[in-house]
Amino acid sequence: MPFPRSRHTVRAMRLILIPTCLALSLSLAACGSSPELNPLADPRLQPFIATSDMPVPPNVERAASSDQCAGEPLRAINASLPDYPARGWSRGLQGWSIVQFDVTQAGEVANVSIARGVPGGSFDREARRAVEDWRFAPLNQGAGLQGCVVLFEFTQGEVRIR
Repeated sequence: MPFPRSRHTVRAMRLILIPTCLALSLSLAACGSSPELNPLADPRLQPFIATSDMPVPPNVERAASSDQCAGEPLRAINASLPDYPARGWSRGLQGWSIVQFDVTQAGEVANVSIARGVPGGSFDREARRAVEDWRFAPLNQGAGLQGCVVLFEFTQGEVRIR
């Protein structure tokens, strides 16, 4: 049989529990709005602090043969840079990715692959995702371009194309 509580005990418990729950919920809400206390917040909102040296990128001209991507010059309609990977940012990592791709006569990108990347992983995924979204003006001559190469450098929290 449960212990019967008096009306005064229940009222006293309410007077204690309600303000305590309110204070606790306010403090938890404050933690969620503070990026340094919220593990789900985007780390790219914080300053980038490098914990590794920038790996020396290869010579792209040597990596690509002279007949690759030869033909009509490309005119970009959409060629956004990749995002700096959140995981790499939070760990202070730097790196580069070489992406190889073809351009169809309609100006769409096809056969996107990572030729090489350091440290790889999320850097390569972001680079590949960006190139897959690229679009070029339709080509006037030939059937398209094969073996085009681009190098993305992820350094000091910024992305550069070379």
